[in-house]
Amino acid sequence: MWNIQIAGVDIYHIVNWFYIYSFLGWLWESSYVSIKEKKLVNRGFVTGPVCTIYGFGAVIVYLILKPIAGNILLLYICGVIVPTILEYVTAVLMEALFHTSWWDYSKKKIQINGRVCLLNSVLFGLACVLLCHVVNPPVMAWLFRIGEKYTVPAASFLFGIYLMDNILSVRSAIQLSNRTEKLHQLQQEVRQHLAAA
Repeated sequence: MWNIQIAGVDIYHIVNWFYIYSFLGWLWESSYVSIKEKKLVNRGFVTGPVCTIYGFGAVIVYLILKPIAGNILLLYICGVIVPTILEYVTAVLMEALFHTSWWDYSKKKIQINGRVCLLNSVLFGLACVLLCHVVNPPVMAWLFRIGEKYTVPAASFLFGIYLMDNILSVRSAIQLSNRTEKLHQLQQEVRQHLAAA
């Protein structure tokens, strides 16, 4: 199973990259928001220390952009476009599924529906160049050094915990969404009652 390949990269590396970048994304995002708000904030959708969009984003972007990694300018331009599309689609899907948004850029100067903004897109391009040329090569070397003997069981164990965490988090988000919808309906009924009085 671990030798199955996607875009020339085996599942073993893809799964490990996903966990590493999900954790690093969570660390970055939670630290940034915690400092900004002067209190500890868990920025992940799930309870554990992972930010899934960073893991999926890094893996998808790396696999798509790997063939053009040698052309820095093209890599940067595509690094602006691909993650921006991914962020927008993710926002739309999460809003449709859970009737709430996990981020809002509507106060930024140049943005689209509060889901994506120019500043983030520009930074995504830089992040893609860094991912392909600075971050991922040592991550790959580190995984090779540790070896499959340790990382395969670790990845399997993490997958079990991650799956359980996702199931519980989705359940909580759906329950919250249902409560929010009921509160909204109640608010509408109160408004109609007050208007009729």
